[in-house]
Parts: sequence; structure tokens; C-alpha cells
Amino acid sequence: MKNLKIKPIKNVMEARDSFNFFKNSFLQTSETETNGFLPLHEIYQAMVDNLALKKKTQYYASIDDQVVGCIIGVQNEITTNELYLPIFAVDKKFRKTKIATTLLEELERKAKKLKYSCLKVKTSNSSSGFFFKAGFSLFLYVKAPNNTIDEIKKANKDNLEIVKVYEENNCIKFATQNYDEQLTLNFKEGLSNPEIALWFEKKI
Repeated sequence: MKNLKIKPIKNVMEARDSFNFFKNSFLQTSETETNGFLPLHEIYQAMVDNLALKKKTQYYASIDDQVVGCIIGVQNEITTNELYLPIFAVDKKFRKTKIATTLLEELERKAKKLKYSCLKVKTSNSSSGFFFKAGFSLFLYVKAPNNTIDEIKKANKDNLEIVKVYEENNCIKFATQNYDEQLTLNFKEGLSNPEIALWFEKKI
């Protein structure tokens, strides 16, 4: 696309402009908009913190010096080989122009160089098609501190494939092909105050 530039975020001004773009478009429909698993003020702080690190994993797209998209990668403090994407959005006026794909490819290349092994993102059902096409798989995490692992398995009425069991956290990771909030109902009915989350993940 003419005048399109994809650049790493290198200073506070670029971080601020990219963050403001995301914040201002947060309630609008965009091609890939994530739902920010961190509060907005924490996301901005993470962007500023990234500037001080050698592991710079954030990019923005601009046309005629106006930000039209951005992608931010934040390292998981516990599993340090995973990179979370709390911000990934493209202006709705530029849907299907491959800006989103280009941003993701740039971040993925950098993440590989930095030895990350997985990208993770939470998003909405409306954006799920993009992530499936980009090679992401969808997983349902069910954590139930007040229940046993066997009770979590029994609550799996949809017979979802078990990918991994986290005995220490009373959590099971299930694979699913559909972004469907209804999948959580059986777990909510069969367990005591479970913590349930849908995540898109891509091995890199």
C-alpha cells in the first residue's frame, strides 16, 4: 500500500501515539482488535517498559504519518518463553489490506530471534477468523481451585481434547475448534467458581 510504513516502536512518542490509537479505537470494530487482558494503564506502562529492554517486541503501522495499526508483545513473567499480545488492532478503514498480517509477521520474526516459542492472544469471536487463518489454535483453560482435577474432567460434557493438566494449579488446558462462550457453561454449572479463559496460541 502506498505510503504505508511498518516500524518498531522505539521511543515514548511512538509508544504514546500507538497507545492512543488503540485506546481511541477500542470500542470500534477493527480487523484484529484484542480485548486487552491487562487494564489500559498497565498496557501503556508495559509499552514504556519495553523501550528499556533489549527485547523490543512492538510495532506500529502508519500512513502519511498517521498511526493506523499496532501490535504489542509482552513477556509472560512466569513462562518467559511466551509472548502475550495485549494490543493488536488495525483501523477498520483498512480491513483486508494485509496491514494486520504484516504487523503480525514482523512481530513473529522478532519473537523467533528472541527465542520465544509461543504467541498468545485473547480476542473476540468477530476476530477469530483472522487468527485461525494466521495459524493460531484455540484453547480453553479451566482453573478450579475448589475442585479436583477429576471433577474438572467430569465437567467436560463436550468431550474437549485434554492438551495439558496443571496439577499444581488445578487447571486443565483443552483444545477446541470453535470460539463459543457456550463451551464454558457446563464447567460453570459443574464446578465451584471456576476461572475460564479462551486463548489463541501459535507455536513459532
